Amino acid sequence: MARAAIELKDVSAGYAGADRPAIAGVTLHLGQGELGVMVGPNGAGKTTVLEVILGLLPYQAGSVEVLGEEVREKGAQLRRRIAYLPQDLFFPPDTPYLTQDVVLMGRFGLLRPWQRLPRKDRELADQALAAFGLADRAGWPIGHLSGGQQRKALLARAFAKGAELLLLDEPFSSLDPEARADLAQAVLRLRDQGMAVLAVLHEDTLLAQTDRAFLMADGRLRELSAVPKGIAELWEQALACGA
Repeated sequence: MARAAIELKDVSAGYAGADRPAIAGVTLHLGQGELGVMVGPNGAGKTTVLEVILGLLPYQAGSVEVLGEEVREKGAQLRRRIAYLPQDLFFPPDTPYLTQDVVLMGRFGLLRPWQRLPRKDRELADQALAAFGLADRAGWPIGHLSGGQQRKALLARAFAKGAELLLLDEPFSSLDPEARADLAQAVLRLRDQGMAVLAVLHEDTLLAQTDRAFLMADGRLRELSAVPKGIAELWEQALACGA
């Protein structure tokens, strides 16, 4: 079994004022260099799992270890080692940042207070832009890029940051098929370079290339024994095992 990037054991968590936990008894293992996908209906608790992993939502039961550290104790430090692409994040045309600025932001959290950005960090950002096919867009306002290019810029930021774990919440929403395929290849490149990736999906993209598939339903998580080739097949497997 690959060294754990994420290790959740019997985790329950919820939001203030809610009648019941948003997730209950969730157990999830994802190894370093693995791609895991999590699917399920809206409101099932998928984004809640990501928030717990990030240390943004306290959990009431169980244990959460990320990159070998307990989230409850090291949440702020761990977030420097995690890249997160939230759902429906797009930059409007008037966003006052260039594409290269957005990628450079991945290095800012690693600097000491008042420290100037070293040349090597700028070189890393340039390498990341080139690796994701955005070198010719470095000087463009980020809001002038297409939706797929904006998502790739955020992946380039994760690469420049040196993130060890990438969390994606419906990364392909609102993208056309060509942009989805292009973005999927960028995600797989990060996985193949050793980054652990956990993605919330509502479509087939990435599913055939995943290492682990999880079904989230009514706040509970089930890992499927066989990775399906499509969402429809995943639901068939889930129903067959009583999800």
